[in-house]
Amino acid sequence: MAESSYPNPGVTEAQHERLLGRALPSGLLGHPDDQPLVYADGTGTREIRIRASRQGAVEGYGWANDAAVITKTLAANTSGSTRVDLVVLRLNRSTWTVTVQIVQGTPGAGAPAATRTPATGGGTIYEIELATVTVANNATTLAGSTVTDKAWYLNEDGQILCESDRRPPHHPGRSAFETDTGRWILSDGTVWRNAVDDSGLLAVSMLSGFGATENTLQRRGGVCVLNIKVQRTNAAFPAGSTTKVANLPAGCTPTFPVQSAVMWWSGAQVAGLRVTSSGLYVVTPAGVTVAEDRTVDGSLVWHAAS
Repeated sequence: MAESSYPNPGVTEAQHERLLGRALPSGLLGHPDDQPLVYADGTGTREIRIRASRQGAVEGYGWANDAAVITKTLAANTSGSTRVDLVVLRLNRSTWTVTVQIVQGTPGAGAPAATRTPATGGGTIYEIELATVTVANNATTLAGSTVTDKAWYLNEDGQILCESDRRPPHHPGRSAFETDTGRWILSDGTVWRNAVDDSGLLAVSMLSGFGATENTLQRRGGVCVLNIKVQRTNAAFPAGSTTKVANLPAGCTPTFPVQSAVMWWSGAQVAGLRVTSSGLYVVTPAGVTVAEDRTVDGSLVWHAAS
């Protein structure tokens, strides 16, 4: 059997994709902090816009909008229910083209899924998500808030950059760096796992009416450690209560609730700290009231969810 190599003057679409599609991930070129590629500004009739001077790649094929802002018009929605459309970069293998397209959703349902058919199976279409657009019933214009960014990016080395709420699709062994959490994540094909991470020193975000004389949080290797001294500055913690005092930084949500007994030093009594996916709480037993401005001191350790 003879050897073959490509590209060459007779290169086929499938050969091109087998060569570059595996070497170069799909995504927009840039950084998640860049302005979203897709946006709406309330002008026109159900119009969204695609920024100029932006580039991307889909399965080894390049895409660019270097000239001017592109305007796309979404279909009318008279169904009586809200509709969510998906904006994608679509590779059409039959024409060797990559273009921005709108995938219309079903009223009353969530956004449709992107189509990702492998070239090896003879598939024609491969799409990556850019944004979702919420189209209210009888909407004539689209405010900026109707567009939700879903894009991920490729850096100068071709590595994937994303945020924790907009990751690339799963593929066994695929890695990505989350710029909002500072962690490397690794896909096993179904679940994203923390691969390498060290958040540095963080702090929980105290809610109004609460303070902390000590407030240090660090996530390393998927494990979060919190040291905190909580005060309620305008009222007491009532006896037998569970009171939310703070929100957690991105990437520090626990896989399951964790609670620890802590000291209320002024009363020489035991209270509790509890962390859940909703935030940080102070727990007081029946008969134990923590007076205003008194400090509840303690620490918690938990595994961060992916």
